[in-house]
Amino acid sequence: MNKSFKLAFITSLVANVLLAGILIGQLPSRFGAPPSRQQRIEATLQKLPESVRARFRESLEQSTPIREQIRAARTGALEILKAEPFDEAAYDRQVKKIDDLRAQLSNRFAAIVRESATKLPPEGRKTLATALQRPSNASR
Repeated sequence: MNKSFKLAFITSLVANVLLAGILIGQLPSRFGAPPSRQQRIEATLQKLPESVRARFRESLEQSTPIREQIRAARTGALEILKAEPFDEAAYDRQVKKIDDLRAQLSNRFAAIVRESATKLPPEGRKTLATALQRPSNASR
């Protein structure tokens, strides 16, 4: 074998070993990923009475406009951040708006959970609490 062929062969071998290592390293995160909060809530809702499920879903759907407003406000904040010259006061107002919308969403969700909990027996409340609990290894 000539010198350039050996070099190409070794380079290819090293690249393949690195690629295999990267792919194998990604396997646990691809296949072992914990279910999302939404998936956990959906799975738990299946264990609750239909009346509670329907009301819970309906209430969550009513929160969609607030979620859309948060997305729009976040986009607005990013636009302000990119603008030249930077308007610090406008950015602060936009961040305050995002915070207020998140507080509204959080308060609405708390009210939904409270209302649902009043219609559940103790075991149902435990089930709901389990669904809402963050996993101990949650990365945000």
